[in-house]
Amino acid sequence: MTTLDTSSSHRAARRLTLPPTPPPQVLDRSRAAATLTPAQAVQVAARAISRNLLSPVCAPDAGVAFQPRSMLAVLAYCYASEVYCSTDIEDFMRCDASIRELCGNEIPDASTLRRFRRHNREAIEHCLYEVLRQMAEQAGVHAAEGEIQERAHQQLVTAILMDMHEN
Repeated sequence: MTTLDTSSSHRAARRLTLPPTPPPQVLDRSRAAATLTPAQAVQVAARAISRNLLSPVCAPDAGVAFQPRSMLAVLAYCYASEVYCSTDIEDFMRCDASIRELCGNEIPDASTLRRFRRHNREAIEHCLYEVLRQMAEQAGVHAAEGEIQERAHQQLVTAILMDMHEN
């Protein structure tokens, strides 16, 4: 399990934990809904997004960290964890040894993360919605679909606004 403390001038320190990728049987949504961590829920949701809905922002031969599905998963995970600033996300990826290893020591910079978000808002919001819905189900919260959709939208808007204030 990988853990990192991140902080910025916009918020207090936050502890992020990324568990190792679970075996395929744990990722089966119908059998293990009550056992998914947020990171695992992000993995399931990101894999469910059609490749045709994702717009790459880097060359096709760029490293794994620059591939659309990887960037989608990282952003959805961070937004679900209430880490919104692209510079904080870049720092998290750069400082976490396991993430660096998974990414082949290639980390997208904040401007690349922002560009990806700009070109893939719908996919990010859908992925975030699925994660929030899954986490609400596991917590036994019976939120209306519209409430969850609004929360996903607001978290995406928060990320955009936080980045605007940082520049």
